[in-house]
Amino acid sequence: MRRRSRPSRARLRRSPARSSAGSPPKRRGLSLSSRSILGAIIPLLAVATIIMWQRGADTPEGSDGPTPAASYVEPAACNGCHREIWETYRQTGMGRSFNALGSDAETVGLETSEPFYHEASDRYYSMAARNGALFQRRHQSGPAENVVEKQVHFVMGSGNHARTYLHRTTTGKLLQLPLGWYAEGGGIWQMSPGYDRPNHDGFQRVISYDCMFCHNGYPDLPPGADLLGRRALFPGRIPEGIDCQRCHGPGSEHVRAATGGDASAGAVRGSIANPARMRVERQREVCFQCHLEATSRPLPNRLHVFGRGHFSYRPGEPLSRHSIFFDHAPGSGWDEKFEINHSAYRLMQSRCFAEAGEALSCTTCHDPHKPSGTVEAARRYDSACTGCHESRLATLASAGEHLWRSDCTGCHMPKRRTDDVVHAVMTDHRIQASPPAGLLAPKLERSTLADTAYRGEVVRHFPPSLPGAERELYAALAQVAQGSNVAAGIARLEAAINRHKPAEAGFYFELGAALDEADRPSEAARWLGRAVTLDPRFTLAWIRLGSALSKAGDHGRAEQALLRAAELDPLDPRIPKERGMDLARQGLYERAADASRAAIGLDPDLPELHNNLGGALAELGRIGEAETALREAIRLQPDLAEARFNLGAVLAGRGDATGAARQWRAALRSDPGFAAARFNLAVILARDGQREEALAHLDAALEDQPTFERARALRDDIARQGSARDAP
Repeated sequence: MRRRSRPSRARLRRSPARSSAGSPPKRRGLSLSSRSILGAIIPLLAVATIIMWQRGADTPEGSDGPTPAASYVEPAACNGCHREIWETYRQTGMGRSFNALGSDAETVGLETSEPFYHEASDRYYSMAARNGALFQRRHQSGPAENVVEKQVHFVMGSGNHARTYLHRTTTGKLLQLPLGWYAEGGGIWQMSPGYDRPNHDGFQRVISYDCMFCHNGYPDLPPGADLLGRRALFPGRIPEGIDCQRCHGPGSEHVRAATGGDASAGAVRGSIANPARMRVERQREVCFQCHLEATSRPLPNRLHVFGRGHFSYRPGEPLSRHSIFFDHAPGSGWDEKFEINHSAYRLMQSRCFAEAGEALSCTTCHDPHKPSGTVEAARRYDSACTGCHESRLATLASAGEHLWRSDCTGCHMPKRRTDDVVHAVMTDHRIQASPPAGLLAPKLERSTLADTAYRGEVVRHFPPSLPGAERELYAALAQVAQGSNVAAGIARLEAAINRHKPAEAGFYFELGAALDEADRPSEAARWLGRAVTLDPRFTLAWIRLGSALSKAGDHGRAEQALLRAAELDPLDPRIPKERGMDLARQGLYERAADASRAAIGLDPDLPELHNNLGGALAELGRIGEAETALREAIRLQPDLAEARFNLGAVLAGRGDATGAARQWRAALRSDPGFAAARFNLAVILARDGQREEALAHLDAALEDQPTFERARALRDDIARQGSARDAP
């Protein structure tokens, strides 16, 4: 007699990690699951966990920068006294790095004549200008299928190489839009960096404080808005372009001295930082603050020093007091890489840089106040080279061994295609006698290739040295901060914390978060508890503590932790979301649904919130409402495997096996390792007599999850039936 198997309704499942090139890479979030809700309830959105800065923080002792009393002023205040510099700087890439979009003139020519089809994700994108505003729209095979449209509020990028488009929500969250513009070939539309893959970030990629730090001037934030554990929100004025104060420091005291009429020329000069008067080490670091990135891939490439925030660096202070930079381990296969933000990183690899000592810095070749790509700039580059190599060049030229001509950089610092933004070509700042060939050949985006995530030792790149405790703590933290070396990193970080007992809550938080992601919630809760003891206003630590306690089965304490988080930030959608997760684990689905609705009310564009609501409603037997919620999740993010899986279960429950199978196949396209989806699909296939395909799915499910006993039993049952059928 044939034994019938039922589809799986409950499967411990994690959402696939989503990378953000140009974006931060992976950030610390919550990893959550439920054994009772259909499918899986996906993790809390990744959020920044690095300490934020309150504007007006004092300049650290020993700074070469302006007086600690200085504050930031409107950039246009510089124009009155420095008009010529102001006008030429506005033409540079930095001066045009960010701008708001509003007028008809700004949108002319930006509309795509035909929708751009992205084959990997099977989605169409188009730009449309209406009433002076620009919109980006997405649909799938039918013009009305899974439509999302967002207004473009800002453009990030000068257009020298690329532009990416941003939407600002009513809460001040900035979202990167999937379709971008590239200058290559006179201008082309392609997917934004990191989006050329099937399961990309869609309209959910958040612009973090790290992104804004290097792509624009410092934003206006309410007092305390950028403290430890806060969300990256930009509700106030956002500067348009990297302004003078990013290199010269806050200008209020300088403006006061220059316009007051009672200050000496020396006092006026001394009231502002001038990199030209700094010692070379500090001068270089003004550029290094943004151009020393070892990689845009998850590593991490930078850790902010706890107690300092993203927008607290002031030119003239040691950069190591603000940021510590990290890289791949030598010999790991990542030694030769070239990325869009590699100018200082590659320059430091040059023999010229190593041997020049203090004679070579970024401003040796570049006048930061004037645009590159001009005849004047080219002459400056040549002058920088001949200043050191003139006699050698003359000797080689007279011997016929070198063709002495202009454009030294054309041969020795050639342009090449970058690894992370494959539609951009940049100057390679690693000075080489004989650069390799084929530097402009087309490339595939790395995210479209096989798993390219780095898994290995993370090593400090800059500064060259750190004090002992700081060196050990941050080296250990770098191993776990973005998952590059978790197994070894957890032990290292725990040992470093026990040895040095740091006062900063961030170390304890990061250790707890790493343990949570390693499915060790009880241990995670212990360290997260220490984090909130050290910093009782650390909202994200309270949220993560609630998550860990809930997964450990301590629902009473989990509720208290989440209530405390809500007191700190009642508008944070992560809190009711996590509350719903905790209630679902207890089987309290009505209350879980209410919590999901509350989270949706705070941020209706997050697809996982609608998925969670649909799962809770399905458990309550409210199938119609569940289907509506799940289809909304899929509209927002068509490749959300958990929502596809849950919708398939809902359709199967009402007898629509064909519709269910279609959803489970869609889930597997997004996440081929989704074993429960393979099992459910195999059940349908076996019932329809498609035994070979059913066996293939079960084999794949067991390879991914060897302890999946229901899949093993079904596979054995199908195999026995096949043997009996084939017997003579």
